[in-house]
Amino acid sequence: MRIVDNYLDPEVFLALSTAIMAPTFPWEKSEILKDPPANFPPECNLQYVHGFYLENAKRVYRSKQLGLIQPLVAHIMPRRLIKVKANSTNRQTKQVAYAFHTDTRQPDATTAVLYLNTNNGYTLFEDGRKVESVANRIVFFDASLPHSGVHCTDTDKRLVLNINMFLDNAPHCR
Repeated sequence: MRIVDNYLDPEVFLALSTAIMAPTFPWEKSEILKDPPANFPPECNLQYVHGFYLENAKRVYRSKQLGLIQPLVAHIMPRRLIKVKANSTNRQTKQVAYAFHTDTRQPDATTAVLYLNTNNGYTLFEDGRKVESVANRIVFFDASLPHSGVHCTDTDKRLVLNINMFLDNAPHCR
């Protein structure tokens, strides 16, 4: 796991985060968990997502907003993207972790989470490690590592970009 603060140039990060936080940005409402456990609060099972990119055996999808993340992708320099999506979860009265999951089953893949705003939510890993949500922080980790998002209670929403990819051993990523 590698955590990097101030990952993007401040102007690049500001342009990206401002565009995604704009009232006109196209979000889709989505359940977080398809089959939530009985004790999972229903009001916490909602998120808004925007799929920027998806490549799988069936298709390649590119959002009309794909240009927004090009500076980030250029900075990471992945060998190949698998999926890139933005997640927005609303503030809750208490911090709730979703179920542990992995984003892709593809071997040797890397997941990165870029935090778009600072809040008291975080990414929780199955082994107990936490990565706090700090604007312009990115965490790179093996995509097979189970993790979960945790709601914030101190700002309107928690916003992250989730990138799944294959990397060559880029020194700024690992």
